[in-house]
Amino acid sequence: MEKKVRTRIAPSPTGDPHVGTAYIALFNLAFANSQKGDFILRIEDTDQNRYTEGSEQMIFDAMHWLDLNYAEGPDVGGEYGPYRQSERFHLYGEYAKKLVERGEAYYCFCSQERLEKLRERQKAMGKAPGYDGHCRSLSPEEVQAKLDAGEPYVIRLKMPYEGETVIKDRLRGDIVFENNKIDDQVLLKADGFPTYHLANVVDDHLMGITHVIRAEEWIASTPKHIQLYRAFGWEQPEFIHMPLLRNADRTKISKRKNPVSLNWYKEQGYLKEGMINFLGLMGYSFGENKEIFTLQEFIDNFNIDKVSLGGPVFDLVKLGWVNNQHMRMKDLDELTKLAIPFYQRAGFVGENVSDHEYRALTKMVEILRESAQTLKEIAEGSEVYFKDTFELPVVTEDMNKKERKSVEKLNASIEDPVGKEAIKLFIKKLEAWEKEDFTVDEAKDMLHSTMDELEAGAGKVFMPLRAVITGQARGADLYNVLYIIGKTRTLARIKTMVEKYNII
Repeated sequence: MEKKVRTRIAPSPTGDPHVGTAYIALFNLAFANSQKGDFILRIEDTDQNRYTEGSEQMIFDAMHWLDLNYAEGPDVGGEYGPYRQSERFHLYGEYAKKLVERGEAYYCFCSQERLEKLRERQKAMGKAPGYDGHCRSLSPEEVQAKLDAGEPYVIRLKMPYEGETVIKDRLRGDIVFENNKIDDQVLLKADGFPTYHLANVVDDHLMGITHVIRAEEWIASTPKHIQLYRAFGWEQPEFIHMPLLRNADRTKISKRKNPVSLNWYKEQGYLKEGMINFLGLMGYSFGENKEIFTLQEFIDNFNIDKVSLGGPVFDLVKLGWVNNQHMRMKDLDELTKLAIPFYQRAGFVGENVSDHEYRALTKMVEILRESAQTLKEIAEGSEVYFKDTFELPVVTEDMNKKERKSVEKLNASIEDPVGKEAIKLFIKKLEAWEKEDFTVDEAKDMLHSTMDELEAGAGKVFMPLRAVITGQARGADLYNVLYIIGKTRTLARIKTMVEKYNII
């Protein structure tokens, strides 16, 4: 009978949750679910020097935000707990000493001074740094005497001096390491804390992990893990090393070149659907040029053997496009509710949004989601709908040629006789309009009828109207502004600008 598939992610609470954690979590979740298995979360917090207060909760929040829901974890429980390494501390020392008893590990009493001199000597000789096995040959009597004397020690694994360790990676085939090039790793440090290698292997075994799906940067550590499984006499899991997320220059993704905090992406207004979709594209293809999909579609389609090993580029332009597609697909009411906090942050609405404000926001979101890449962009792009008093732009030295030309054209339009007539006629049309609101089509008709009656081109008519309704040379379509702000505010804007600039 085959074992139930169990996968995991095991992040460390050392800062903001990383996009790489979500990327690896997605593939672990998809594989486990596609095999009717379990996906779990374990917190590896034995490195107390790097522990960051609040980081653990941020990991939980980020995973739940993205719907990367785990069957077991510190905040949801499970029969294989506890799921924090700090709560499993007593186990690691016990297992390290079991290896000593089995003759698979040994006490090392070398001082930091000796180890430093060893590294300097190896460096001078052009050798790779590594432990030389000095304490490996101590007799049981010598070891006991040092223990009785209270000498500080670490416990090291006895690596084979000869032969090879072979990683049978599902995606990469056999990866071969020569054993004589791998030193005797520390398992238990002098302070009693386990190293990553020991804690990771013990926990994966005790939690029944069947498949270790992690980033390719862990390949170099895997021979040590395989030898640990061998030393314990345990069956090793299947190893699957995913390609690293990379910057455009093919270097490993880092905060120097790309935002890597999941919190940052949430605060910028990326949808969870867009983020998951984008991460799913990193190293995986549906085929048939399908690039937009839901989390469930990804899981339903998932085949771990279709993962591509080419380094996926974490491209913010592509992420923006993917996110835009999901904003356009999302239910308008739901999207508006998601956008409200960004409108509040921008100061456009207060804590309590009235029904009237909500209807206006819905109109804005409906229009702006067509081109915006994030919820934050939707809110920021809405300023023209809120700001009823403004100045006409002026030419500045830092403007490029295109910007300068647009501003000059806008300001000239209100001095042009046709422009003045267009503003007069439009005021009359607005005053004669019997309703407060416009549909988009009614707003378009009013604008085009103004142009038709003056027998003038669009530039001659729409540019001066843009000047007095928005004060912007480019931006929101005029009919959308009318549709959102209505008759009264449109008239008030025009009359204010006419008086301020003595236009007619």
